[in-house]
Amino acid sequence: MIKKKKDNQKIQKLLEENPDFFVENPHVLQKINFPIIDFDQDKSSVVSFKDWVIKNLKNKQRKIIENARFNFLTQEKLHKAVINLISIRELKNLINYITEDLTKELGVDCILFVSSYKKIKELGGVFLEKKKLELVTGNENKIILDAVDDDLEIFNSISYKICSNALCILDESTFNEPSLIALGSKQRIFLKNKGAELISFFHEVLKQHLKNIRFNVYE
Repeated sequence: MIKKKKDNQKIQKLLEENPDFFVENPHVLQKINFPIIDFDQDKSSVVSFKDWVIKNLKNKQRKIIENARFNFLTQEKLHKAVINLISIRELKNLINYITEDLTKELGVDCILFVSSYKKIKELGGVFLEKKKLELVTGNENKIILDAVDDDLEIFNSISYKICSNALCILDESTFNEPSLIALGSKQRIFLKNKGAELISFFHEVLKQHLKNIRFNVYE
């Protein structure tokens, strides 16, 4: 095992020091196996160089399509959403806009207004136990973009599988209870902080607008 490791290190060093090795010796590629890792299914396999090239080209094409889909949040969409949002001065109508119209405007699969406020359902939101919500709202990060944590049960009311989410933590002054906005997607659009800056801007606008409604600033 030790000898094999040392041999592998020598081969690696040789290739690193001779980056044109396969260009000058293309016939060697026909005798080498290459790994293919399927990240979606968490498995790997060994294939020929030809199959490896084909698979990698397909993966690159898929990533280009995914990246185009992941760039869902543009400044134009967000500015339109912000203008619509701040024009709504009644809390129930605001929550309805966020969970219904805003979902379509931003091109995500769902947006939930989640709180441990007892009457949140009457306002069109989703109730979640305080101890569950505090696992998120106690986080020092006010925006969390990540894969969905099913243990939190935020998306239990959704009939389809949500893969990734953006959780925007709200000030407790709105209901005197932990609250957040949860943007959910069937795809992985919220992984690797995609759209973080624009979501952060929207988050700050929403927090301020909720405060203004809460303290009757518009009256």
